[in-house]
Amino acid sequence: MAEEELTRILEASPLFRGPAEADAARVAEYCRYRELEKGEVLFREGDEAAAFFVVARGRIKVFKESVDGRELIIKTMREGELVGEAAALARVPYPASAQALQAAATVEVPRAEFVALLAREPDLALNIIAALSVRLHQISAILEKLTLKDVPARLASYLLEHAAEGPDGVAYVELDVTKTSLASELGTVPETLSRALRRFADAGLVAAEGKKIVLADEASLRLIAGAAG
Repeated sequence: MAEEELTRILEASPLFRGPAEADAARVAEYCRYRELEKGEVLFREGDEAAAFFVVARGRIKVFKESVDGRELIIKTMREGELVGEAAALARVPYPASAQALQAAATVEVPRAEFVALLAREPDLALNIIAALSVRLHQISAILEKLTLKDVPARLASYLLEHAAEGPDGVAYVELDVTKTSLASELGTVPETLSRALRRFADAGLVAAEGKKIVLADEASLRLIAGAAG
């Protein structure tokens, strides 16, 4: 892939916003574009974190596996988001695995070259600090959801967080992952997730239209999202 296209993908990530935008072209010089088939593993927990990745297309799940084979999806990463940056910059092994949920593509950013550039570019360094702070906040929110909230509260939080405004002004969520993956990300099983969705629909809080979930009563969903389990 041409460096111009790599630069465009990098510019969509939070690393290159503001004054650091000009650094995207310099980083693109040593990056590699990688396409992934559905189910292909990007890296596994414990692998050396010699690089981090920017999602260019598709969805990448970051997950951990228990000794008995159960899987917990920590987060589903979308276009422009970073994968593995904390481990790469801390020079520790990846603490979780990453796998394509669908046909996807990433831009691989080698750690050594990126760290050398950070030492020379303060704006880029500030952006990486901001990105790591956001990731820490996300992890804290995930832990809170899994330990303090019941499944309906987790589901309501997810719907509100991922909602977009439709042309009619009504918010909706386009489910771009399977219910199995979403259930794992919410720390539950598909059957429990389906029951929660049915209860929301029966109560008039949401309306399912294929893969689209219309948020018919955002105020009630916000109340549920704030409820502790």
